[in-house]
Amino acid sequence: MDIINEILIRSGNWAHSQMNNITLALVATLLVIYGDQINSFVKRFLRPYPRIIRILGFVIMCAFGYGLLTVLLTPVFAGWFSLVSTKWLGLLVLAAFLLVGWIAENKKQV
Repeated sequence: MDIINEILIRSGNWAHSQMNNITLALVATLLVIYGDQINSFVKRFLRPYPRIIRILGFVIMCAFGYGLLTVLLTPVFAGWFSLVSTKWLGLLVLAAFLLVGWIAENKKQV
């Protein structure tokens, strides 16, 4: 039983030290999975405007919108993950990536 606790604590400590990278990877992956839906929304919103406005709107969304979402959501995810005990953090990270993979599979992204 001690070896299982040791593995859980070590993986949790590692995950805690890498939390910014882990949550950045999760956010970026979710944006890739749902990017087509975000782009479709922007296209529908910009459809009635002239071509140059549509192009500028799309460039702004890609350049700044996704960046802003990444910058805003990464600390939120890190805050949620930090609520979990170190012992269970490694398992939570593994479960989160498996969930993201399952979502991607269901959306035919994999």
